This record gives sequence, C-alpha cells and structure tokens, in this order.
Amino acid sequence: MSARVFEPPRPPRRWGLWIVSVLVAAAVLAGAAIRIVDTAGRCGEGVHQAAGGECVGVTDGAYTFENMHGLSDKIRAENERVARSGQPSVAIAYLEAMAGGFADRGPEATRQAVSGAYLAQRTLNTERATLPKIRLLLANTGRGDRSWRQVVDQLIAMKGKEHLVAVVGFGQSNDRTAGAVKRLRAAGLPMVGATVAADGLGSPTAGFYRVSFPNRDQTAAAAGYLKEQQRRHPGYRVQVIRDGNEEDAYNTSLYEDFRAAARRAKLDVDDGVIPFRSGEGEEATAGNALSLVADKVCDDPEPPDVVYFAGRGRELRRFIEAAGEGGRRCPTTVLSGSSALGVYFGTGGEGHRDELALLARRWRYSGLTVYYTAFTHPEISKEVYGGARNGAFAEFERTFGKEVGGPATGLASGQAMLGHDATYTVGKAAQKAVAVYGTRRVTDRMVLAMLEQTNGRSKVRGISGYIAFDPDTGEPVDRPLALVELRPPTDTGEARDIYRFVAALRTGR
Repeated sequence: MSARVFEPPRPPRRWGLWIVSVLVAAAVLAGAAIRIVDTAGRCGEGVHQAAGGECVGVTDGAYTFENMHGLSDKIRAENERVARSGQPSVAIAYLEAMAGGFADRGPEATRQAVSGAYLAQRTLNTERATLPKIRLLLANTGRGDRSWRQVVDQLIAMKGKEHLVAVVGFGQSNDRTAGAVKRLRAAGLPMVGATVAADGLGSPTAGFYRVSFPNRDQTAAAAGYLKEQQRRHPGYRVQVIRDGNEEDAYNTSLYEDFRAAARRAKLDVDDGVIPFRSGEGEEATAGNALSLVADKVCDDPEPPDVVYFAGRGRELRRFIEAAGEGGRRCPTTVLSGSSALGVYFGTGGEGHRDELALLARRWRYSGLTVYYTAFTHPEISKEVYGGARNGAFAEFERTFGKEVGGPATGLASGQAMLGHDATYTVGKAAQKAVAVYGTRRVTDRMVLAMLEQTNGRSKVRGISGYIAFDPDTGEPVDRPLALVELRPPTDTGEARDIYRFVAALRTGR
C-alpha cells in the first residue's frame, strides 16, 4: 500500500474511499490475527493444540493425526457414508496416543491397531440388514497420554450429541490409562481394551473389558511353560531380571505376578534377582545398568538356561545389544511379556536401517533366543478355529491388503487383530441390543449390558479367536495366548518375518 493512501483526503469524494481502504486493511489484519490464534490454539473441529504443539482431541477423520495419513481419510469416508444412509448409527471411539507412546509402543503398532478398528467398522457396516451402523472416532491423548483427562472429558460430553456408546483401544499400561478407565467407568461409558496389559484395570464394577491379556495371565502361562521345561530338562536354570521403576505399572506387575505364578507352579527360580532401573528424560540411563546386567548373565561360568525379563521391550532391546557387544557370545533364552514388541519401538522407515543392522549383528553375535507371551498371533486363529486354511484370518488378511495395504507380515504382531476384535466386539454388542431391547436406538447402557453377557454361548467370533469375558472381572477367558519368538532384523536393517509362532499357551482361566 503506497504512502499517499494515508495522506489527508482533500476532495470530499476520496474520504469514503479512504474509510473503505482502512476498513478493508483492518479486516485483513483482523482475519490474519484470527488465523494466527486459530493455528496456535485449535487444529480442527474437536481437536486442539496441547502444550508442546501436538494436536489432541477427538475427530471423525476430518483432522489427520500424525501417523494416520491415508487411514484417517478412509475412516472419514466411511463415517460420511453412514451419515448419508440415514440409518440409525452409534459412535465408537478409539482412544490412544495416535503418534505412538513414550515407553515402547511405537507409531507402527498404533497404526496397525487403528487399521484393525477401521476394518471392523467396515465389516460391521457391510453386514446386510443389520443395525446400528458404526461411526468410528479417533481420540488422541497425545504423546505419553499427557492430555488424557481433557480428551476423556471430551468423550464423556459426546455421549448424547454424537451417540457415543463405547470407547476402545487404550494402547499402553500406565497411570494415565488407569485414570482414563476410572473416569470413563464412573461416567457409565463401557470400554474394551485392545492392547493394554497392566493388572488393576479389571474390576467387580462393570465397565472395562479387554481382548488383550493382563500380566497376571501372561505370567501364569510363562511359569507353566518354564515348569514344563524343568520337567523335561533336569537342572534347567531360571533367573529373573527386573526393572525396579515403581512408577511403571506394567513392569512392576509383571515382576510381582511372575513371582506369584512361579510359586503356584512350583517353578525353581534362582534366588538372585538381577535389577536395573528405567526412566525417562534425564533419568534414561538404563542402558548403563543393562550393560552390567548383561555382564552378570553372559559372563557367568554357568549361565542360566533362561532369564525372565520383567521389563519393557525398549530395555529388552538394550539388553540384547549389550549381550552381543564386542562379539560376545551369550547363548541363553530370554522370555518376557507382551511389551517385548517394543524391541522394535519407533524403528519404521529407511532412517532406522543402520541402527537395526547394528541390532541384527549384536543379536547374532550373542546367540540369544528371545521369546515373549503375545496377546495373539495369526496361528492362534488357526489353533482356535482349526485348519491351515482358517477362514477368519484368511478373510481378514485379504481385506487388510485391499483396504489398508502394506506387507501382510506386519499382521503377525497381532496389533491389527486386536484393534479389530475390540471394535468388532462392541459393534456386535450394539447389534445384539437391537434384538434384545427391540429398539433402533441403542444406548451406552444397553451396550454395557450386552458386554456383560459376552460369555458362555454368547461369544463373539473374533479374528484372534472367540471373544468372551469373565463376568466378575471383564478379563478375557476361553482363548489361548501365544508364545512367540521375536527374531532379529535382517543384516540390511529390515524388520520382517520377526514374529515366529512357537506354541499356544493356556492361562488357566
């Protein structure tokens, strides 16, 4: 704008033009200011910027969270298709840190789980002459679940307006997840956990269910497996490595549950527990301690046959690297819980090839064999339903390739299967409510009542097997978990074919 615009207007006719110019300029500046404020405080409808700049909140797919590109568009398109149909529908929210958690749940695992939830939505909505139709919402609690309270309150407020009937997901075991479960239970919103393992989420008060297995079940299965090894191999030594970080609910309960399970199974365990302590930020020096742990295990003149690693996958990876440091041999077996997936935490894409190639070399030098108790595996589906050409998983695999894409080998982590089964179970509960209550308008209370009845002959045929819940605790029953060998990446740093099925394990429930 030239300087003469701001000169006093001499002819009367230019006074109006000057006013208009000033008003236009002011409007432009005001609009710019509004956009700046909007960008700083709000990312999209229902999604706001939290401290640190990440966008958190709830979306129907209109806003794309980091790590959900492409997938978010598919979810939005399906939601819009349901809306255009005019048929009765309900909303299910998938709650998780959408860009991946801090401790050991990487963005790859999160995306796989949400992909499974989307496929469940599609399957439910394409079943002929069934109501209600399903709208899927994505609820991002932010890295480390730091915005969980704000997002949970947002979900509770959506019960009426969006006809939200349940929340699924809950990616990581921590005190924030426990807080979210407690708050949602108090609000009467039923929940189905997909990939969360910590004890203490189940309760005699109905509300929380899960298709994943709590640490109590995992350690019972692990102790039973190790006891069988001792029967077959006299003198078979078992030692425990534990993470002493009491602030982490997962590793704390994993250690305590394993001790209790070992006593019940009469498993002989070495008295000397080898400790270390994990942490975040400036406290993240567990790598130093795990080097010492590796020295104690690998340089023992008579090393244990197996070590039970009561810690997260992130620290397990550091132990593996330390075991093979300098070409050292350490030919023992490691057995851990479901968090062992975190060995590959945040290692997707070309940028991680060099570090994965280093991990591969160290792993092969050491000779370590790494097993973990997995929530599920494609082979479990065959174990439950029978036959190498099991229709349940085969159809899921075909649909995954068509609708989501990516290598089918990624399904072996079980994350997509669990995301599917948690969402599908809620959808089936909503459909049963239509039949039982004789209504086309399903409520959260009706869904809760149907989830309470998901047992006995009223099981859900999930991808991971039959879904049934203990009526007193909400924990999964009548389905095996998997003993899986976690394998090294390739020498070129590719993490493929890394989940080898070993055996189906029963939990005793």
